[in-house]
Amino acid sequence: MCCCPPTAMAVPFPNFGSYEWLLPFADVKHVFQDLPLRTEGTVLTVVVGCGTSDLSRELHTHLGLPQVVSIDNDEEVVSHMKAQHEDLKAALSFHQADLTAPCSHVVADGAADLVVDKSTLDCLLCSEGAPKLVPSAWVHNIYRMLRVGGCYVVISFHQKEFLMSLLSLAFSIESAIDLQRDVGPDVLALVLRKGTEELPELQKALDAWNVQMPKDLMSETRREALEADWLQRLRPGASALPLSEAYEVMISSSATWMRSVSIPCRISNRM
Repeated sequence: MCCCPPTAMAVPFPNFGSYEWLLPFADVKHVFQDLPLRTEGTVLTVVVGCGTSDLSRELHTHLGLPQVVSIDNDEEVVSHMKAQHEDLKAALSFHQADLTAPCSHVVADGAADLVVDKSTLDCLLCSEGAPKLVPSAWVHNIYRMLRVGGCYVVISFHQKEFLMSLLSLAFSIESAIDLQRDVGPDVLALVLRKGTEELPELQKALDAWNVQMPKDLMSETRREALEADWLQRLRPGASALPLSEAYEVMISSSATWMRSVSIPCRISNRM
C-alpha cells in the first residue's frame, strides 16, 4: 500500500485480490459521512497508498464522491486496480507515484478537497529511513495537494499524541475518532484541515520535529527482544501464533520509545 520504495512480492500480484488494512470501509464510513463534503461538480478526492483496497470504489459508490484519484508506488498494483475498476474509469483513476517526492504531475497543488490515508503513514513510519522520510516529504506533499479548507483523514494504529505532534504542524485538528476492532488494539481516525494557502515556516517546523525522532525506530536491541519473545510464546509444535497473541507480542510495553511506533513491519504492507 505504501508510497515509499516498493516492496518485493512473493507471488504474482493478481493472486492477492483485494485487501483491507486495519478496517473495512463499513467500519470507517461514519468518519466520512460526518465531513462537510460536496458530492457534485469538480470535488476531488485523493487516496494515498491505495494498494488493493476497495476504499476508492466505496468512497465513490457509497458516499457519492464524484472523482477519486488513487495513488500507489507499485506499478503492478496500479495496473491491477485499473483493470478491476474499468467499469468506473470515468470516476476512478489510478496512478503510480512516490508521494515522498512532489506529486503535482498527478494532483495539482491546491486541487484536492479530501485526501485519505488508511495506514500508509503507518507503513512509512515503520520503514527504514522513516525519520528523514516522513516529516519533510510526506506531510509537506499532502499539504501542497490540498486546497485551503480541504480535509486530510488519517486512519492509523499510532498513538494520538504522536500523530498530533507531527500533523498539527501543517493542519488544524478537527476531530479524533477511536475505531474499534474485533482483533487487536483500536485504531484512530484523525480529521485534519488545511487552514492557509502557504506556511512559510512549515519545512523548518517539520525539520525541527524530525530532529526529535530517534535515529532508528526499530533498534537492533528491540528487534532481538521481539524475536526472543515471539519464539518463547510459540506453542510446542505450532508454526505461528494466534493473531491476538501476535498483537500482544508486537505491541509490547518493552518498546524503547513508543509502543505503537516500534512495531516491526514484516507483514505484507498492502492496504
